[in-house]
Amino acid sequence: MSENAVHLRILQFSDLHLDAPFDGLTEDKSAQAREGLRAAFDGMMSKIKECDVRLVLIPGDLFDNRFVTNGTAEMLIREMRSCPETTFVIAPGKADLYAENPIYASGRLPENCRVFSGPMLSSIDLDEFRVTVYGWAYHPDLHGECPLRDRHVENSSRINIVCAYADLDGNVDGDECLVSSDDLKAFGADFYAFGSRHDANTFSTVGSAVYAYSGAPTSTGFDNVGKGDPNYILIDLEDGNISINLKPIPYEGLRLYHEELDITGVDTKSEIINRMAGLINEKHYGAKSAIRLSLVGNVDPHFAVPQNFESETFGLFFFRVEDKTLPLYGTEHFERDMTAAGEIYRKLLPYMKSENEEERLVSARAFRVALLTLEGKNTEL
Repeated sequence: MSENAVHLRILQFSDLHLDAPFDGLTEDKSAQAREGLRAAFDGMMSKIKECDVRLVLIPGDLFDNRFVTNGTAEMLIREMRSCPETTFVIAPGKADLYAENPIYASGRLPENCRVFSGPMLSSIDLDEFRVTVYGWAYHPDLHGECPLRDRHVENSSRINIVCAYADLDGNVDGDECLVSSDDLKAFGADFYAFGSRHDANTFSTVGSAVYAYSGAPTSTGFDNVGKGDPNYILIDLEDGNISINLKPIPYEGLRLYHEELDITGVDTKSEIINRMAGLINEKHYGAKSAIRLSLVGNVDPHFAVPQNFESETFGLFFFRVEDKTLPLYGTEHFERDMTAAGEIYRKLLPYMKSENEEERLVSARAFRVALLTLEGKNTEL
């Protein structure tokens, strides 16, 4: 390696959502999950020290502004101070919006942490490594305009990096910051570290431009699972030539999944449990999996789906069951039934087949209760 060569170790991660509430979990499991987020951050800090990482790129959603605690802020400050030779660059995203973040503009962050504060493109120079990091802070009014448009790197002889919360070639009507492939190619940076997508998309290219989404190291909601790992990046600059090598660092964080299980025709709890176990084994869910399971399909109107499945934890971190079945299995005879039961069935059937889930479930419960009442049975469901 020549005397002027640069060898730079980088860690990229985003979408950690520290202090997120984990909606859908019980209070105690939510608390455990939040501790897991802190543990994920601790693990990344250990990797930074172990590998002598000199630049950390955090393109958005490090915190959840609505719930961030002073304890988490103190942890962040303490850990960054413990790595004085490492520069941390934060490009705030939608969850940790700069204008609403109690930490970024407080003056409490150490000198080795730099935070982009405005929606327009700006830059940070790290002269020791001949690096310029460009970026911006996400702003709700920004998503229709790309900060890179009609701009170009100022010095192509340096290592030029973009760190930003952005939606590459995404939805033009979305609320993330839209960046196009043409913007990347025209701007001319060597590497683009993006955040916002919870699914990783590591080491991809658009022309000569290299970009990566590290994704979310752990899930914070059932409806936005995602799968990501921190990226360990090596950039070498020698005689004007740049090489980039990227390797995800496997991290087995908590994952929240929403599954559906069709139990059409089933009329025993044991069979439902067998099918649940089959689904969980097939998907290889385990101690790092939180499952919200919706039971769907048509069952006999006289079969009451049990309500205490949560006791069957299957070795999962969290397990919750929702009954979304319809009492429509073997009910064809109600079409011709001239009793009150048939009349009720025919009136409720269009609602039980509605496109609206709430309407389906409410009408299904009404039909079940009506049958029990007509039969003189307990109507508690």
